[in-house]
Amino acid sequence: MPSPASVVLELVERVWNGGDLDGLADYFTDPFEHDTGTSTVAELSESLRLDAVTWAGTTYVVLDCLAVEDRVALRWRATSTHVGPWESVPTTGRRVEWTGAHFFRVEDGRIVVMHALADWLGRAVQLGVKMTPTALPREG
Repeated sequence: MPSPASVVLELVERVWNGGDLDGLADYFTDPFEHDTGTSTVAELSESLRLDAVTWAGTTYVVLDCLAVEDRVALRWRATSTHVGPWESVPTTGRRVEWTGAHFFRVEDGRIVVMHALADWLGRAVQLGVKMTPTALPREG
């Protein structure tokens, strides 16, 4: 049986970098715990397919991988080109880079839990998005 870290690192290369969305079923249980709820392989595949309409040529470089028993933490850097609307941000054609982390739990060679964090603010700033914070309530 492959180690939890090797399952996750293979996922990064085959699916995230290689674009093999059909391969998701080889790595995840169906359903699996995902961020604040539960997802299916079909939902994850659709999300990644829609993401590819906005971001082209995305590549991930693993900066750190830490595995303890059935848990794996990845810190990564991604680069991509903005080729489609991202929420209210129109297409810019800009190449952007951002960092993030994923946290997995692997049982019997399959991912049963995946949680993710990414620097969406850094990506937005690189696209030229101007953000104004809303007024904060006064204390006292």
